[in-house]
Parts: sequence; structure tokens; C-alpha cells
Amino acid sequence: MRFITALPWNFVIVASLIGLHQTHTPVNDLIEKGLFILYLCALIFGFVNSSNISHHNFTLLIIRSIASVAIASGFSSYLWWGTEEGLSFIYAIGLAIVMVNAVISPINSFKTALRDFHAPE
Repeated sequence: MRFITALPWNFVIVASLIGLHQTHTPVNDLIEKGLFILYLCALIFGFVNSSNISHHNFTLLIIRSIASVAIASGFSSYLWWGTEEGLSFIYAIGLAIVMVNAVISPINSFKTALRDFHAPE
């Protein structure tokens, strides 16, 4: 369980997409299904991870979110304008999951902190 909460899931998605692009691996049905499972796991585990909060975890979560959005934005810009094949569907979905997770996780973490400390929303 500690492995699931310690792993930065947004970076796993971005690293897998960058690795897939750098190795010029053709995206067949098996790779596509595996990536969708990875996307779903990253979204779920990232959301669960954001409900485990402390001051240190919240700060790391915010830093990871900002860094993952910056890297995902740069990579999507590179795919859109820097390559001839452009941004394919599987890359677009993965990078959108990174963006959604980077927005939802800090919100969930903050709401959890408010509830735990009995502060008014």
C-alpha cells in the first residue's frame, strides 16, 4: 500500500508516453488497452493518495501537480507542433488525465484537510 501512495502517478503516465514516443513503438490494440488501464489506475490512485494529507504531503502534492502540468503541457506542445504525426488520441487522453488529476487532487486534499480540522468551507 505504501508503494501506491508514494508513487507520483502523473509522472508515470507522462514518462510512459514519452518513452513510447522516443522508442517509436507503434500503438496497437494491446498497448492501447494497457495505457487505458494505466490511465484509470493513475486517476484512482492519485485521487486516493490526495486524501492522505499532512503538511508535507500537501506541499509535495502541489509541487508534483505543478511539475506534471508543466511537463505534460510541454510534451503535448512538442507533439502538436514539433512532430509530423501530431497529437494522437491515446496521447491526448493520457495528457488530459494528467491535467485532470493535477487539478482534482489538490482540491480533494484541501477539502479533506478542511473536514479533518472541522473548519468551515
